Amino acid sequence: MTEEKPTENYFLPAEKAAPETVARQSGLLAGNTPLTAALDGVQTFAMILNRERQAVYINRPFLDFLSAHGIEDPLGKRQGDLFGCSHAGEGGGCGTTEACARCGAALAVRAALAGGEGSRECRILSRAAGDELDLRVSVKPFPFGGEDFLLVSLLDISDDKRRRALERLFFHDVINTAGGVQGLLDVMLGSIDDSASIKTYLPSASRASEKLMAQIMSQKDLAAAERGELHPKAEEVEAGAFLAEMMELFRAHDVARGRELRLGPACAGLRISTDRVLLARVIGNMVKNALEAERAGAVITMDCGALPGGGAVFTVHNPTPMDEDARLQVFQRSFSTKGEGRGLGTYSIRLFTEKYMRGKASVQSGPGGTVFRVEYPASI
Repeated sequence: MTEEKPTENYFLPAEKAAPETVARQSGLLAGNTPLTAALDGVQTFAMILNRERQAVYINRPFLDFLSAHGIEDPLGKRQGDLFGCSHAGEGGGCGTTEACARCGAALAVRAALAGGEGSRECRILSRAAGDELDLRVSVKPFPFGGEDFLLVSLLDISDDKRRRALERLFFHDVINTAGGVQGLLDVMLGSIDDSASIKTYLPSASRASEKLMAQIMSQKDLAAAERGELHPKAEEVEAGAFLAEMMELFRAHDVARGRELRLGPACAGLRISTDRVLLARVIGNMVKNALEAERAGAVITMDCGALPGGGAVFTVHNPTPMDEDARLQVFQRSFSTKGEGRGLGTYSIRLFTEKYMRGKASVQSGPGGTVFRVEYPASI
């Protein structure tokens, strides 16, 4: 028996089992002591779903995790509901949305529903945990008591994924910049008797060393933010002047070569109280992402405006539309169109904005191009 709630579905069916069916299935499984003892005895998260993908049994480690994050009545809920997935409230719910077609958990469940076994990595933007979770989700058919269920195991691989991504990005950027500093120093050493040559290369060496320090501090802030140890420091920021400073900074950046940066007209006189360093990290990553997405000759526009009731919105527009698959995953840790180990720039936009600056990050894309948008209150 299914619940009478016809709802839209893009990927997997939206229909759910009736509450009395969920209760009966849950009692059937909970009444088998050897089964529950085995599942409760493992240290990983495990649960059993019915054919409608609703939880009808959850093992003790997973129950403890859910209880710690305020979920006290998990039976009948789907995976996205349990983890507080940001897409679980869209469309017909967990598994039914366009984003779910790219979700490792939904793909693993679909494979098991078809009679096979599914094992996928899954990255969930978890409102429940207040963080992004990286999971390895394994699902297999589980016939029991004359009914068909799905046995699901979930291994949290967040720490390993986070560490590897941070290490790859850190060493990639720092080694490249340090190599540039070393090259300039070698040139100057070869021109030790030529003061004019040294004066020519010294400013470049200084800028490269400043870039190196900025990259080190950026990674330090990101690592602290991931650990929950970042402490924002509020100061007054004049939005128009701030964006003008960012524009001038990037005009001298290698990534801006051949591309034009413009400042929109809506910023004059707008002020907010926020963390200037974190705001620079966010806007800088928005601008860098837009510049990297464009060919020579493109125009990237930075703008801002007042929010109703106070606060400010900052936007960065570039003319190339973003691939839909990329748009749906752009704020996930380590997702990038530039290869493995990249993508922490766009991830940090959301992390700093939503976890530390009381704001909201979003992206829209269409025929007119791509717009990254961040909104902040008048004061953090």
